[in-house]
Amino acid sequence: MLFPALEQSVQQAKHALDRATSDNIVELCQQYLARLTEYRTELYKLPDTLDFKHWTGPAVWEDVDNIRRAIRMAIEKTTRARTDTELLLRSFTAVSGYEAVATFNRRKYRGYADWQLRAGGVVRFRGDTVGERLTIQEAVATASLLRREEYIARGGNPTKGLGLSTVEPRSPAEGSGR
Repeated sequence: MLFPALEQSVQQAKHALDRATSDNIVELCQQYLARLTEYRTELYKLPDTLDFKHWTGPAVWEDVDNIRRAIRMAIEKTTRARTDTELLLRSFTAVSGYEAVATFNRRKYRGYADWQLRAGGVVRFRGDTVGERLTIQEAVATASLLRREEYIARGGNPTKGLGLSTVEPRSPAEGSGR
């Protein structure tokens, strides 16, 4: 353990995120990201703190190499966790009108898969007339909630698997191609 107190803080944030609900997952993602950022910052400072330049002897250099390798692995693991968690958070918070429509149609929101984005908002037609209408803001907020609920219902565990964090892959419809 390089920083026991920080690592414990990261693990506690990870554990809280593992138990997230659709109501608190955004906040817990942000808290986990803050702990990861703090930990990564300290990892980057560590080589200077240890002042490797003044260590001498062949056995010592082997130790230095092992320490550097451990630091590098911890940084890479933390960076992967940050990237995955940022992507997860963005999938919940950066929803466009087009992505809201795609989410509605994929989920058959309110029993229909024919939602469309129009200038006046997100609509579902009944024949030639508008059957239901949501403002884009309402649609985006609803789609964000649906995505969070779906993620939790799937047993989504953003920190299961590759070390600190992994994220379920997003479908192209959920991507950020705006």
